[in-house]
Amino acid sequence: MLKADHLTFKIGQKTLIDDVSLTLQPGEFTMVLGPNGAGKSTLLKLLTGTEKPQQGQIWYGDQPLHSIPLPTMARQKAVLSQLLSLPFDLSVAEVVMMGRYPYFELNPTSRDKQIADECLELVGMLTFRSRAFASLSGGEKQKVHLARVLAQLHRQPADDSTKYLFLDEPISALDIHFQHQIISQVRDLAAQNMMVFVIVHDINLALQYAQRVILMDNGRIVGNGVPNEVLTQSAIETVFQLTPYFMTHPGTGRRVMLV
Repeated sequence: MLKADHLTFKIGQKTLIDDVSLTLQPGEFTMVLGPNGAGKSTLLKLLTGTEKPQQGQIWYGDQPLHSIPLPTMARQKAVLSQLLSLPFDLSVAEVVMMGRYPYFELNPTSRDKQIADECLELVGMLTFRSRAFASLSGGEKQKVHLARVLAQLHRQPADDSTKYLFLDEPISALDIHFQHQIISQVRDLAAQNMMVFVIVHDINLALQYAQRVILMDNGRIVGNGVPNEVLTQSAIETVFQLTPYFMTHPGTGRRVMLV
Protein backbone atom coordinates (compact mmCIF):
# COMPACT_ATOMS: atom_id res chain seq x y z
CA MET A 1 0.00 0.00 0.00
CA LEU A 2 1.10 3.54 -0.74
CA LYS A 3 -0.26 6.33 1.43
CA ALA A 4 0.20 10.08 1.05
CA ASP A 5 -0.95 12.36 3.84
CA HIS A 6 -1.58 16.12 3.35
CA LEU A 7 1.04 16.75 0.68
CA THR A 8 1.81 20.36 -0.22
CA PHE A 9 4.40 21.43 -2.78
CA LYS A 10 5.26 24.97 -3.86
CA ILE A 11 7.71 26.62 -6.23
CA GLY A 12 8.17 30.18 -5.10
CA GLN A 13 4.72 31.54 -4.35
CA LYS A 14 2.95 29.09 -6.66
CA THR A 15 1.28 26.07 -5.06
CA LEU A 16 1.47 23.06 -7.39
CA ILE A 17 0.10 20.45 -4.96
CA ASP A 18 -2.38 21.69 -2.37
CA ASP A 19 -3.06 19.46 0.67
CA VAL A 20 -3.38 16.15 -1.23
CA SER A 21 -4.05 12.88 0.59
CA LEU A 22 -4.62 9.48 -1.01
CA THR A 23 -4.18 5.75 -0.54
CA LEU A 24 -3.23 3.42 -3.41
CA GLN A 25 -3.59 -0.33 -3.06
CA PRO A 26 -1.58 -3.13 -4.70
CA GLY A 27 -3.67 -4.98 -7.23
CA GLU A 28 -5.39 -1.76 -8.28
CA PHE A 29 -4.99 -0.06 -11.67
CA THR A 30 -5.25 3.70 -11.12
CA MET A 31 -5.44 6.25 -13.91
CA VAL A 32 -4.92 9.97 -13.23
CA LEU A 33 -6.56 12.66 -15.34
CA GLY A 34 -6.80 16.43 -15.34
CA PRO A 35 -6.10 19.45 -17.54
CA ASN A 36 -2.60 20.71 -18.26
CA GLY A 37 -1.10 22.23 -15.12
CA ALA A 38 -3.44 20.34 -12.79
CA GLY A 39 -0.51 18.86 -10.84
CA LYS A 40 -0.54 15.29 -12.15
CA SER A 41 3.18 15.00 -12.96
CA THR A 42 4.14 16.91 -9.82
CA LEU A 43 2.12 14.49 -7.71
CA LEU A 44 3.90 11.57 -9.39
CA LYS A 45 7.27 13.17 -8.61
CA LEU A 46 6.31 13.53 -4.94
CA LEU A 47 5.00 9.97 -4.66
CA THR A 48 8.21 8.58 -6.20
CA GLY A 49 10.61 10.75 -4.19
CA THR A 50 11.88 12.79 -7.14
CA GLU A 51 10.63 15.91 -5.34
CA LYS A 52 10.08 16.44 -1.63
CA PRO A 53 6.92 18.06 -0.31
CA GLN A 54 7.14 21.11 1.93
CA GLN A 55 4.43 19.49 4.03
CA GLY A 56 3.09 15.97 4.34
CA GLN A 57 4.41 12.44 4.42
CA ILE A 58 4.49 9.41 2.10
CA TRP A 59 4.57 5.77 3.18
CA TYR A 60 5.31 2.63 1.19
CA GLY A 61 3.68 -0.02 3.30
CA ASP A 62 4.54 0.88 6.88
CA GLN A 63 7.81 2.67 5.99
CA PRO A 64 8.23 6.38 5.30
CA LEU A 65 9.52 6.83 1.75
CA HIS A 66 12.65 8.74 2.84
CA SER A 67 13.70 5.90 5.17
CA ILE A 68 13.76 3.13 2.53
CA PRO A 69 17.31 2.38 1.24
CA LEU A 70 17.78 3.23 -2.44
CA PRO A 71 18.84 -0.33 -3.45
CA THR A 72 15.65 -1.67 -1.87
CA MET A 73 13.51 1.00 -3.50
CA ALA A 74 15.06 0.32 -6.92
CA ARG A 75 13.73 -3.24 -6.79
CA GLN A 76 10.27 -2.18 -5.67
CA LYS A 77 9.53 1.01 -7.64
CA ALA A 78 9.94 1.94 -11.31
CA VAL A 79 9.07 5.22 -13.01
CA LEU A 80 8.47 6.06 -16.66
CA SER A 81 8.59 9.83 -17.08
CA GLN A 82 7.75 11.96 -20.11
CA LEU A 83 11.48 12.44 -20.83
CA LEU A 84 12.38 10.00 -23.60
CA SER A 85 15.77 11.19 -24.85
CA LEU A 86 19.10 10.04 -23.43
CA PRO A 87 22.31 12.11 -23.23
CA PHE A 88 24.45 9.21 -24.49
CA ASP A 89 24.33 6.72 -27.34
CA LEU A 90 22.95 3.32 -26.36
CA SER A 91 21.36 0.46 -28.20
CA VAL A 92 17.77 -0.55 -27.47
CA ALA A 93 19.01 -3.63 -25.57
CA GLU A 94 21.31 -1.47 -23.43
CA VAL A 95 18.46 0.91 -22.53
CA VAL A 96 16.27 -1.96 -21.37
CA MET A 97 19.18 -3.48 -19.45
CA MET A 98 19.27 -0.28 -17.36
CA GLY A 99 16.18 -1.68 -15.68
CA ARG A 100 18.21 -4.64 -14.48
CA TYR A 101 20.97 -2.57 -12.85
CA PRO A 102 19.56 -3.13 -9.32
CA TYR A 103 20.08 -6.88 -9.74
CA PHE A 104 23.74 -7.23 -10.74
CA GLU A 105 27.02 -5.53 -9.87
CA LEU A 106 29.28 -5.49 -12.93
CA ASN A 107 27.91 -7.59 -15.75
CA PRO A 108 24.37 -8.81 -16.46
CA THR A 109 23.74 -12.52 -16.16
CA SER A 110 22.17 -14.63 -18.88
CA ARG A 111 18.93 -14.42 -16.88
CA ASP A 112 19.07 -10.60 -16.91
CA LYS A 113 19.48 -10.69 -20.71
CA GLN A 114 16.60 -13.13 -21.01
CA ILE A 115 14.34 -10.88 -18.91
CA ALA A 116 15.27 -7.83 -20.99
CA ASP A 117 14.42 -9.70 -24.20
CA GLU A 118 11.12 -10.93 -22.74
CA CYS A 119 10.14 -7.36 -21.87
CA LEU A 120 11.11 -6.11 -25.33
CA GLU A 121 9.00 -8.86 -26.87
CA LEU A 122 6.07 -7.92 -24.65
CA VAL A 123 6.01 -4.38 -26.10
CA GLY A 124 6.71 -5.53 -29.65
CA MET A 125 10.29 -4.23 -29.88
CA LEU A 126 12.45 -7.36 -29.73
CA THR A 127 13.50 -7.08 -33.38
CA PHE A 128 14.83 -3.57 -32.58
CA ARG A 129 17.18 -4.74 -29.82
CA SER A 130 20.34 -3.89 -31.79
CA ARG A 131 19.09 -0.54 -33.09
CA ALA A 132 20.48 2.73 -31.79
CA PHE A 133 17.93 4.16 -29.34
CA ALA A 134 18.41 7.67 -30.76
CA SER A 135 17.28 6.48 -34.20
CA LEU A 136 13.81 5.46 -32.98
CA SER A 137 10.56 7.36 -33.36
CA GLY A 138 8.86 8.87 -30.33
CA GLY A 139 6.41 5.99 -30.06
CA GLU A 140 9.17 3.40 -30.37
CA LYS A 141 11.15 5.16 -27.63
CA GLN A 142 8.10 5.03 -25.37
CA LYS A 143 7.81 1.29 -25.87
CA VAL A 144 11.51 0.73 -25.15
CA HIS A 145 11.33 2.74 -21.93
CA LEU A 146 8.24 0.78 -20.93
CA ALA A 147 10.22 -2.42 -21.47
CA ARG A 148 12.95 -0.94 -19.24
CA VAL A 149 10.62 -0.33 -16.28
CA LEU A 150 9.00 -3.74 -16.75
CA ALA A 151 12.45 -5.32 -16.62
CA GLN A 152 13.17 -3.39 -13.44
CA LEU A 153 10.10 -4.80 -11.68
CA HIS A 154 10.42 -8.34 -13.05
CA ARG A 155 10.08 -10.61 -10.05
CA GLN A 156 12.92 -12.75 -8.76
CA PRO A 157 12.03 -16.32 -7.71
CA ALA A 158 10.01 -16.39 -4.48
CA ASP A 159 9.62 -12.58 -4.52
CA ASP A 160 6.04 -11.79 -3.50
CA SER A 161 6.68 -8.20 -2.37
CA THR A 162 4.50 -5.31 -3.47
CA LYS A 163 5.77 -3.52 -6.59
CA TYR A 164 5.03 0.10 -7.53
CA LEU A 165 4.83 1.19 -11.18
CA PHE A 166 4.42 4.88 -12.14
CA LEU A 167 3.84 5.88 -15.77
CA ASP A 168 3.55 9.50 -16.91
CA GLU A 169 1.69 9.63 -20.24
CA PRO A 170 3.21 6.35 -21.47
CA ILE A 171 1.12 6.18 -24.67
CA SER A 172 1.08 9.81 -25.85
CA ALA A 173 3.17 9.03 -28.96
CA LEU A 174 1.57 5.67 -29.81
CA ASP A 175 -1.03 4.92 -32.45
CA ILE A 176 -4.48 3.80 -31.31
CA HIS A 177 -3.70 0.06 -31.67
CA PHE A 178 -0.65 0.23 -29.41
CA GLN A 179 -2.39 2.57 -26.97
CA HIS A 180 -4.96 -0.11 -26.20
CA GLN A 181 -2.41 -2.92 -26.30
CA ILE A 182 -0.02 -1.25 -23.84
CA ILE A 183 -2.73 -0.07 -21.45
CA SER A 184 -4.26 -3.55 -21.41
CA GLN A 185 -0.88 -5.14 -20.69
CA VAL A 186 -0.11 -2.67 -17.91
CA ARG A 187 -3.54 -3.19 -16.36
CA ASP A 188 -2.87 -6.93 -16.20
CA LEU A 189 0.30 -6.24 -14.18
CA ALA A 190 -1.76 -4.83 -11.31
CA ALA A 191 -3.11 -8.31 -10.60
CA GLN A 192 0.46 -9.42 -9.77
CA ASN A 193 0.54 -7.60 -6.41
CA MET A 194 1.53 -4.38 -8.15
CA MET A 195 0.30 -0.84 -7.57
CA VAL A 196 0.00 0.83 -11.00
CA PHE A 197 -0.35 4.63 -11.28
CA VAL A 198 -0.79 5.94 -14.85
CA ILE A 199 -1.24 9.54 -16.01
CA VAL A 200 -3.30 9.85 -19.19
CA HIS A 201 -5.34 12.48 -21.03
CA ASP A 202 -7.85 10.18 -22.73
CA ILE A 203 -11.05 9.99 -20.68
CA ASN A 204 -12.41 7.10 -22.76
CA LEU A 205 -9.31 5.00 -22.02
CA ALA A 206 -9.90 5.61 -18.32
CA LEU A 207 -13.58 4.65 -18.65
CA GLN A 208 -12.60 1.44 -20.43
CA TYR A 209 -9.58 0.25 -18.43
CA ALA A 210 -9.21 1.97 -15.04
CA GLN A 211 -10.27 0.37 -11.80
CA ARG A 212 -9.78 3.68 -10.00
CA VAL A 213 -9.67 7.21 -11.40
CA ILE A 214 -8.08 10.22 -9.73
CA LEU A 215 -9.27 13.52 -11.21
CA MET A 216 -7.09 16.56 -10.49
CA ASP A 217 -7.52 20.30 -10.95
CA ASN A 218 -5.49 23.23 -9.64
CA GLY A 219 -3.21 21.01 -7.55
CA ARG A 220 -6.05 19.25 -5.75
CA ILE A 221 -7.81 15.91 -6.07
CA VAL A 222 -11.40 16.69 -7.03
CA GLY A 223 -12.47 13.10 -7.64
CA ASN A 224 -11.17 9.71 -6.49
CA GLY A 225 -13.03 6.47 -7.08
CA VAL A 226 -14.47 4.15 -9.71
CA PRO A 227 -14.52 5.74 -13.19
CA ASN A 228 -18.29 6.05 -13.64
CA GLU A 229 -18.64 7.86 -10.32
CA VAL A 230 -15.73 10.26 -10.86
CA LEU A 231 -16.03 11.04 -14.58
CA THR A 232 -19.52 12.49 -14.49
CA GLN A 233 -20.92 15.15 -16.79
CA SER A 234 -20.77 17.83 -14.10
CA ALA A 235 -17.18 16.96 -13.11
CA ILE A 236 -15.96 17.04 -16.71
CA GLU A 237 -17.75 20.34 -17.35
CA THR A 238 -16.14 21.86 -14.27
CA VAL A 239 -12.60 20.56 -14.77
CA PHE A 240 -12.24 20.54 -18.57
CA GLN A 241 -14.63 23.35 -19.47
CA LEU A 242 -16.58 21.34 -22.04
CA THR A 243 -19.91 19.53 -22.17
CA PRO A 244 -19.62 15.77 -22.64
CA TYR A 245 -22.23 13.34 -23.89
CA PHE A 246 -22.26 9.68 -22.99
CA MET A 247 -23.41 6.56 -24.76
CA THR A 248 -23.12 2.84 -24.05
CA HIS A 249 -20.61 0.87 -26.12
CA PRO A 250 -22.59 -1.85 -27.92
CA GLY A 251 -19.82 -4.42 -27.52
CA THR A 252 -18.53 -3.88 -23.98
CA GLY A 253 -21.49 -2.21 -22.28
CA ARG A 254 -19.18 0.50 -20.92
CA ARG A 255 -19.84 4.22 -21.03
CA VAL A 256 -18.18 6.13 -23.87
CA MET A 257 -17.77 9.91 -23.87
CA LEU A 258 -18.47 12.10 -26.88
CA VAL A 259 -17.80 15.83 -27.18
